[in-house]
Amino acid sequence: MSKVIKLFFLFVYTLITGYPLVWMIISSMKTNSEFHANPWGFPEKLQLSNYVNAWENGIQNYLLNSVWITIITVIATLLAASLIAFILARRPFKGSKIVLSLFLLGMMIPIHSTLISLFVMLNKMHLLNTYGALFFPYVSFSLPVAVFLLYGFYLQLPKELDEAAYMDGCNIYSVFFKIYTPLSKPILATVAIFTALHVWNEFVYALVFISDEAMKTLPIGLLSFNEEYSIDYASLTAALVIATLPTIILYIIMQEHVTKGVAAGAVKG
Repeated sequence: MSKVIKLFFLFVYTLITGYPLVWMIISSMKTNSEFHANPWGFPEKLQLSNYVNAWENGIQNYLLNSVWITIITVIATLLAASLIAFILARRPFKGSKIVLSLFLLGMMIPIHSTLISLFVMLNKMHLLNTYGALFFPYVSFSLPVAVFLLYGFYLQLPKELDEAAYMDGCNIYSVFFKIYTPLSKPILATVAIFTALHVWNEFVYALVFISDEAMKTLPIGLLSFNEEYSIDYASLTAALVIATLPTIILYIIMQEHVTKGVAAGAVKG
C-alpha cells in the first residue's frame, strides 16, 4: 500500500474519530437558538457563558465526586491486581490455575446482571449513598482485566531475575516492590487508563446506588441539564467538554506507556 493511500486512510480515520469532539467543543460555544437552527455551523459569537452556567449548575461537585472515586478505585485496583497477578504468575500454588480462571471468568459477567443482588447486599451493609457503594463494585469489575494483563506481563519476566534478587538478600516483598513494580510501569499505566475510563464513564451503578444529590458522579450529574420540558443543550455540551478534559489529559500524560503495556500484557495468558 502506497504512502499516499495510507495517509488518506489515516486522514479519514482521524476525521471520523475526531469530529465528534470538535463538534462538541464548537456547540458548547453557541446559544441554544444557534444549536437548533444551525447544528453543524460555527457560532456567530463565542458564548463562554455556557461554561459558567454549567459550572454554576453544580458540575464541579459531580466532577469532584468522579475524580475522587476514580482515584481511589484505580489505586486499589493496581495494588490488588499486581499482588494477585504476582503470586499467581511467580509463586503458583496448588489451585492457582483455578483461581486465575475464576478471575478471567469475571470478564464475562455482564454488569447489569449483578445490579439487584448488589443493591440488596449494599442496602444490608448500609453502604447505599456512600462512596463504598461504587468503590467495591468498581474494583471488583476492574480486577479481571487488570489481573489478566499483569499476569501475562509477569510470566514473561525471566526466572533468573528472582534468583539474582534472592542471592542479593531480597525477600519476597523487596522483589515485588523494588524489582517487579518498577519494571511494570508500562502495564500498570495501561491498567490505570482502562480502569479510570471504566469508572469515569460508568452510569448504571451510579444511577441505582446513589440517590443523594451531593454524592452523584459526573454521568448522573449531566442529567440535571435535562429539565421537564426542555434541555439546555448549550450548557450541556459545555459540561460535556469539562467532563471530557480529565480523560484526555490523563491519556496524553500516560500515552507513552499504554501501547507498550497492552503489547507486554497480551503475549501470554
